[in-house]
Amino acid sequence: MESVFFAIGHFIQATLGIIVALGWITPVIFIAVLLFGMAYWLYTQTVLTRKAKDRGDFI
Repeated sequence: MESVFFAIGHFIQATLGIIVALGWITPVIFIAVLLFGMAYWLYTQTVLTRKAKDRGDFI
């Protein structure tokens, strides 16, 4: 059972090592994806709200 936990620990350590090696690219990409998703969601919400108002539906 101990070897399973050591294997999990080594996997997490290797994964975090890759993230650390990438430096600032990781948080910049993460923030860019979040901002793109937020802009897309707000645009889609605006379009759907406009369509609902035109049809007289509940918003």
